Amino acid sequence: MRLTRRGWIGASAALTGLSFAVGSNAAPSASAPGLPDGDFQILSPGAGHEYGPALAALRDYALAELVAWGLPGMTLSVTDLDGFTAVLALGWADVDRRIPVTPGHYFQIGSISKSFIALTLLALADEGRVDIDAPVARYLPDAALPPEPITLAQLLSHTGGLPADAPIFPRGGDGRLWCGFTPGSRFSYSNTGYTLVGRVIERVTGLPHQVAVKKYVRGKLGIADVRGTISQARRSEFAVGYWPWDRTVTASLPGARLESASWDEEDTPAGSIGATSAQMAVYLRALMRIGRGEGYPVLSNASAHRFIAPVIAAPQFGHDGHYACGVAVAKVDDAPALHHTGGMISFSSSFHADTAAGVGCFASVNARNDEYRPRQTTAYAIRLLRAIRAGAPLPAAPDPLAPLYLKDTLPFLGRFVGDQGEMVLNEGNWGATISLSGGLGRFFPGGPDRLVTDHPVLARHGLDAVRDNGKVVGYWWGETFYGRDTFRAPPSAAEALRHYAGAYLNRDPWIGGGEFLVRGDALVVEGLGRIVDHGGWWGLDKDSGGVERIWFDAMLNDRMQRANISGDDLLRVTI
Repeated sequence: MRLTRRGWIGASAALTGLSFAVGSNAAPSASAPGLPDGDFQILSPGAGHEYGPALAALRDYALAELVAWGLPGMTLSVTDLDGFTAVLALGWADVDRRIPVTPGHYFQIGSISKSFIALTLLALADEGRVDIDAPVARYLPDAALPPEPITLAQLLSHTGGLPADAPIFPRGGDGRLWCGFTPGSRFSYSNTGYTLVGRVIERVTGLPHQVAVKKYVRGKLGIADVRGTISQARRSEFAVGYWPWDRTVTASLPGARLESASWDEEDTPAGSIGATSAQMAVYLRALMRIGRGEGYPVLSNASAHRFIAPVIAAPQFGHDGHYACGVAVAKVDDAPALHHTGGMISFSSSFHADTAAGVGCFASVNARNDEYRPRQTTAYAIRLLRAIRAGAPLPAAPDPLAPLYLKDTLPFLGRFVGDQGEMVLNEGNWGATISLSGGLGRFFPGGPDRLVTDHPVLARHGLDAVRDNGKVVGYWWGETFYGRDTFRAPPSAAEALRHYAGAYLNRDPWIGGGEFLVRGDALVVEGLGRIVDHGGWWGLDKDSGGVERIWFDAMLNDRMQRANISGDDLLRVTI
């Protein structure tokens, strides 16, 4: 079981007939049977750039990515500042009913919504109704804020020190939010911060945040029909979303079986917008104009500069990534582009917009497969469009699975022995594989010195490497230790930690479950590493300030029955 809440670990019915070779440098065939494809529809020809070859290459790559990952469908748009717009629909909007994706389908864009919220706040600042450098407490005096003053600007740039996804009135601790570091000193992605920004917008305008966004941003850009919330009343407009059929495994890897996900109404300012690809093309053109310092009709030019000005390094957004106000600035090759991704329960999205070249791309997939986002698709689009405008050769397509390959596989390979048998990690014609008890599975990196696998016996836990003088001498799998070449008895478990060990679950799919393991004298969260007791709360060993905090309580039969993870309760389960 894994922690699935947003921020903790930064998921088709499988499409029959689709396969791929792990480790191959060649992109999978895009002509797999049963997956609807199509061509770009040109909505506006623009100023006459001949993008045809680039669009054909982008279409082929996008389809190859769907095939390689085993995903149902994608909506995509490309645009430029000369007026060109084209949209592409691939795959299934509904696998069971065999309904193809069309350009008219809405997709949930997730955290890309944050840029809409940031623009709205900056527009209010232009009117003199808020001061974004003022403390949040000025506008929300009755909120459960930390004692440290946090400014609105720090919330916009994720530098406030708040947890990733705590409720704004959290349970646990003293019932108030907390800061894991001095506000403004570093980056830590926080949906909680954007929820607070939304509440400030509501306090200042007297409107629900989605209505304020429509008034100050969407309406002025001519995309009022973008959906500000995910509601049951609008469900039929959206593609069906998919998530892993088995959500107890540590990682849902490419090609894993998916099923239709639950439909959850969502109105969070941190990510509740639904849009079509054509609407997002309009939005990308606006972002590119703002990136050039032209704020009209949403912002003043001064606020436009502030919106895209990098504030702090944010490597999770890519090469030389920095976060600004609701958007990141990251390099595609050696040139910067505006960028953001979005992940919902069953949708994954990305955009890149090169302000200098004046080209942008948005893509969204109606599935969630762990940390997958279509960022390679949107980055490749930027490379292709740049090449056309520069009269340069088109760049080769990337490998759809490139983000999953170990850069150096050799240290992790070998024979490892535990009390459940002999485990062999090898490379062969099928790529990186792992065998145990006659079964065979693939493995991929799941973090520093961590592997995840779809092996039928081993998929429940990851493999956490143990090193001695730099050499991998064994793996922890759950609470079982596999030693290189020979069985090695693991250190004796600290019995006092047994009070806390076990699986805990919250049935809200955004929160999910987590498993706490005892490994010698350490209490470990599956997938995240060791946690330590700070006297009243537990935190990740690598997070000394406690951006994320854990409380245990409700002891019964010598076991804690409840784990509170950053303000949300999870209850012990024994399945």
